[in-house]
Amino acid sequence: MPVHFGNPQEKNGRGSLLCLWRNHGDPRGFQGLFSRAEMIIERTVITETFQYGLLGIGAFSFAFIGGKLFKFSEMLVEKGIPFLSGMVVLLLMMPSFLVYVIPMSALLGILVTLSRMNADKELLALKTSGMSPLRLLKPVLLVSAFASSLTLFLTLYGVPWAVRTTQDFLFETAKKGLVPKIKEKAFIPLTPKVMLYVQKIEENDLKGILLFDQRDPEKVAVLLAERGRIFADKTNLTFSIELKKGEAHLREKKGYSVLQFERYALSFSPSEIIEEVRKKSKIKLLEKEMSFKELREKIRERLKEGKDITPQLVELHLKWAIPFSPFALGLLGLCLGLYRTRGGKALGFVLSTLTVVLYYGLYCLGKALSAALILPPWGGAWLPNLSLFVLSFWLLGKIERERPVVLLDLLEKGVEALKGR
Repeated sequence: MPVHFGNPQEKNGRGSLLCLWRNHGDPRGFQGLFSRAEMIIERTVITETFQYGLLGIGAFSFAFIGGKLFKFSEMLVEKGIPFLSGMVVLLLMMPSFLVYVIPMSALLGILVTLSRMNADKELLALKTSGMSPLRLLKPVLLVSAFASSLTLFLTLYGVPWAVRTTQDFLFETAKKGLVPKIKEKAFIPLTPKVMLYVQKIEENDLKGILLFDQRDPEKVAVLLAERGRIFADKTNLTFSIELKKGEAHLREKKGYSVLQFERYALSFSPSEIIEEVRKKSKIKLLEKEMSFKELREKIRERLKEGKDITPQLVELHLKWAIPFSPFALGLLGLCLGLYRTRGGKALGFVLSTLTVVLYYGLYCLGKALSAALILPPWGGAWLPNLSLFVLSFWLLGKIERERPVVLLDLLEKGVEALKGR
């Protein structure tokens, strides 16, 4: 009872998974062969899905980073951060991208694999041999479960860790580069709103200091000092500059004043530098990067202040909804892949892109409806997943009854026309 998956004319080829077996009157042998065939098919689907999924992770990650790369490079030049340190920061930002990239890549892998099988008539061969194509639900669920687990791990642990590590790394980089950047007789920006001028540098001592501080718009200070030093406090994550023997010129709403001092300490946090990094690279470190504990604390604080907590509640529910999205995307990918098409891999890529756009649109719609109090926070967060489940079951009904789906037929014709050019 030989089993061969491939083109009947190419016994060693990688053609379609046409199941050719012979049953010599032994039902038990047939059942064993059928079971073995299912295992081979499931293993093939999982293997191909992972291959295309890895390709998707690379492509989608590049797309996420590509739009930020120019501004990120500009920020490195302006801040004087070494290139290798900048690349480390970029890698530390990856978990924030992967939370969205992994579900998208799982969808891509499932759709491209099933579209290829459909175009090569392998799904038709399975149906002809008595095996329901819905048996492919098992490998799809396994892939979705793996993607979901990985996304959940990144959401709960990976992203908060990456944010904290990025902050610590930026602090270390800034601490190492702060003193060397200070030059004699030059204005040096310590932060976007603190400017330092030093007349002379002797080892770690700064002499002839002028410091302009406009962090507080209502209290702008110009400090003059004979000498001073810069310190970095890793425990409190602060920089401080200590000035000795000088005067402070303060401009406030109530007027102008001059104060003499023997010692004056000025501290600032790396959060100002991190804020500048975020602004230049357009990568937001907001509620979605917080851990559950941090987000709940913020909700409690806003409740005490009497502020609206709807956006924070939506983000809290999204921390569960997004890791669950591979199941919704995987089921829709299965249904789209089972629909009779001849577009092959090209159609799979097109359908993946359109599905991602649809999911993102529903994601934005859910957040907007929750913000407008039309939907509860959990409803806005779960709207994309629930919508895709409904769409999947509707499409599954069409497939079972062999009814046409006009939009998919038009897409297939469009892809075929482009391939024929």
